[in-house]
Amino acid sequence: MLREFASLYLTWALLLAVAPPLAWLSLAALARIGRPLSARQALKVGRGVLVLSLVLPLLAAAVHTVMPAGPRFSFERSVARHAGRLPGPLVETQPVAPSARVSRALPSLPPVLPAAALTLLLGGVAVTVRALVRHRRLLRQLEALPRVRSVGRIAVVLGEDGMPAFSAWFPRGWHRASAWVVVPPALLEDAEGLRLTVLHELQHHRQRDTHWAFARLALTSAFFWHPAAHGLSRWWVSLQELACDEALVATGRVQPQAYARCLLQAALAVPSHSSLPAGATGMAHPTTRRIQMLFQPRPARAQGVTTLLAALCLVLAPLAALSQGVAKGRAVTLVEAQSLARTSQPEGDLPVVVDAHVVARLNALTGTEKGRAFMKRALENLATHRAALAGPLRAKGLPEGLLAVAVVESAATNMPETDGRPSLAPGMRGAGVWMFIPETARRYGLEVSDARDERLDVARETQAAAALLSDLHARFGDWRLALAAYNQGSKKVEAALAAGGSRDATALIDAGHLNDYAATVQAGLLILRNPHLLD
Repeated sequence: MLREFASLYLTWALLLAVAPPLAWLSLAALARIGRPLSARQALKVGRGVLVLSLVLPLLAAAVHTVMPAGPRFSFERSVARHAGRLPGPLVETQPVAPSARVSRALPSLPPVLPAAALTLLLGGVAVTVRALVRHRRLLRQLEALPRVRSVGRIAVVLGEDGMPAFSAWFPRGWHRASAWVVVPPALLEDAEGLRLTVLHELQHHRQRDTHWAFARLALTSAFFWHPAAHGLSRWWVSLQELACDEALVATGRVQPQAYARCLLQAALAVPSHSSLPAGATGMAHPTTRRIQMLFQPRPARAQGVTTLLAALCLVLAPLAALSQGVAKGRAVTLVEAQSLARTSQPEGDLPVVVDAHVVARLNALTGTEKGRAFMKRALENLATHRAALAGPLRAKGLPEGLLAVAVVESAATNMPETDGRPSLAPGMRGAGVWMFIPETARRYGLEVSDARDERLDVARETQAAAALLSDLHARFGDWRLALAAYNQGSKKVEAALAAGGSRDATALIDAGHLNDYAATVQAGLLILRNPHLLD
């Protein structure tokens, strides 16, 4: 889960760095070609950029979760599916429900990832706590200020000396005031200035700017280290001031000349002040830009916001999907592996029960150079000798998916015991494609002597392997237990069943009663059915 969230967080960070500049450049380009958007439309675009930056990575993660890794279809897989290679359901196999246990065999996280996650968490909490402390302090201060009047559920109060005009909202119960407009005491001597200031701050409430201020708090807390997050927050503040000015002038509630004079007086009275807490919206500079905007034509492009956001979505969606894949790397998740197992399961063939052990082995085989080299060699060898190996399995009525045993044991290579090439099977090393040890080979009629070793006779050896696998499945009634017995022996599996009190192979592996050989075979089978995992 930490790895998944890390990839999502990095994708958010990337889109926050790309989306706001892209939106700003788009607005500037529209203005340059004579098709500008209004300030209120630009504010909607600014808010939409945040929504896209947060939602698109979630959608990309959801699509990545429900769809298998890599392409669903390829020429090789389509031919394999329709070429009649796999036999019909000659043996009834009941897939075992995947276990929900989390395995200790999951791939280890990079050492820096938990430390980075803890640092980001502590930093975000510290920023949030600091803002909430200021939030609480401001709330107590507002409740103590003298109330001038009430406008609906909004209280207009008289600020302290040196306090700028601002509006604030706090989530509270219905029976208590939650929205304020603060006006400087000096405005009591200027009736027109007081009226314009109150109208401006009320417009912030109408635009929900004081509500969106909490979104800015969440953004800058979660990405306190990210310059783009703070840049987007400052851009919002500027846009919402321009949108307020435009709305008041456009509706005719204020005259541009009087309003410009009020803005200038406010800027001169409060040249600078510290940032306000979450839920508060105050004076934003530069004042010159705001005054100029009052006397400019106010364009209104129908569907301009929707069109621009749709265009941004077309650019950002592929970037979100691509960055999700890059951040995840080659790691396959449990849900992805389960989806691969379902979509590539031929009817009647060996079922793949995906658990955390299978996912760990799958990632070891597809995500490391050694594992990928082994599996590529196995696929090449199997393509050459598949008919010779699959024939005896069909003759015994066994699923062709058991070829994964030969893949895991020897990479489908006919090797003597002294061969130095690797095997994925733990325990004593055998010989041949199926890696029989001498005792088991002799029990199934193979000659193993100084004069002759029939374990290297592929036809005879495969017949013996088919007989052994058939016997083990008849004995245990479960293919995963049969696979475990192929590697560890029937007595070991029977002892594990007695000690574990369960017939669930996943539970027995979790408890340490069995090794992960069966999981390795099932991971190998997933790769046989989905060779694109090695691309």
